[in-house]
Amino acid sequence: MACFASGVTNVLKTREFSDRNRSTFDIVAGILRELQEPTGITNIMSNCNISFKQSGSYLSFMNSSDLIQTDAIVGRVRYRRTEVGQKFLEAYDKMILLLDPDLFARCPM
Repeated sequence: MACFASGVTNVLKTREFSDRNRSTFDIVAGILRELQEPTGITNIMSNCNISFKQSGSYLSFMNSSDLIQTDAIVGRVRYRRTEVGQKFLEAYDKMILLLDPDLFARCPM
């Protein structure tokens, strides 16, 4: 399973650099990956390479779709992935494997 996760991440990194424009699904999956633990908006923006305006749009969409939840603690808003968000990420990773079936062949067993 670790090879699967690292393989998908490598495919996404290659795709990110070779194809200048990421799809909405690519960005949503990137944000969900960033939310392994509750995270603030600044970390999301810098680690996912999106602007403040983009982050507001994506986080609002993801919150209304129940992919993430917000927690406000002492004036700080933290975002965390929900169960639905985890299922989306797993389905997205499977879709990436369908697009690149040789991914497992490159993994050392």
